[in-house]
Amino acid sequence: MARMPGAAWRPVVNTHKNGVLEHRGLVLHVQDGTNSPHGFFNNPAKPVSSDFWVSTAGRIEQYVETGVDYAFAQHLGNPYYASVETEGHPDTPLTAAQVEGVAHIYAWGNSTFGWPLHVVDSTTQPGLTWHGVGGDAWGGHPHCPGDKRKAQRGRIIARATEILALDTDGEPGIDLGRLIALTRSDPGAAQDHPTYPDGVRLVAGALHAEGLLDNINNDGHFGCLTITAYAAWQRRLGYEGAAADGVPDQPSLTKLGQRHGFMVTA
Repeated sequence: MARMPGAAWRPVVNTHKNGVLEHRGLVLHVQDGTNSPHGFFNNPAKPVSSDFWVSTAGRIEQYVETGVDYAFAQHLGNPYYASVETEGHPDTPLTAAQVEGVAHIYAWGNSTFGWPLHVVDSTTQPGLTWHGVGGDAWGGHPHCPGDKRKAQRGRIIARATEILALDTDGEPGIDLGRLIALTRSDPGAAQDHPTYPDGVRLVAGALHAEGLLDNINNDGHFGCLTITAYAAWQRRLGYEGAAADGVPDQPSLTKLGQRHGFMVTA
């Protein structure tokens, strides 16, 4: 299964099982709306979906088994390219958090599928392309994702390149997948056998430095107080409602690491 660590896994019915033929890269889309499209994508009466969605705050949701099953995003391009919807409208640029989120998706795709670190304006060349370039064969959406978002693809690729190089800069690192698994099991686990103490202590120390966690528990568990503090960090970044659940995700943890000297690996 090809699920991106740090993305909220929200499977939908609108997907073609085992339909991917090639791993050419990623297609940038614009939602032309706000809030998660999960309900819309999960309606079989509306056969539309995407692999990913990135909110203006940088939250990443994943809806299909990328690289195996394909979403209904760009018609004849679906078996060849993955897709990412971005919250907002064609006449507005991606937020900095969205650039970060899409960059993390692309970095993951590079590591997992070999997506090349290139911007392309093509329906056949591998790289980061855009929905409207496909014309009628890709659904006839010439203004998706909009000129401002198209122009940000270079920054997305540059940032993805930086993310992929982070493991060479000597900073301490946190394995996001291990941390997520820990947050979902650790509060109720036996408290004498922490499963990822080094990573937890890095996060707890950063949250303490941000004034969100009063006492750092040196046993290395990601307990209820740490989850509550992390949810407060997510809200500080603009997450709302259920999105601020205290479970680390790629954009929020990366931001915390940038402020406190650690890197994040998928």
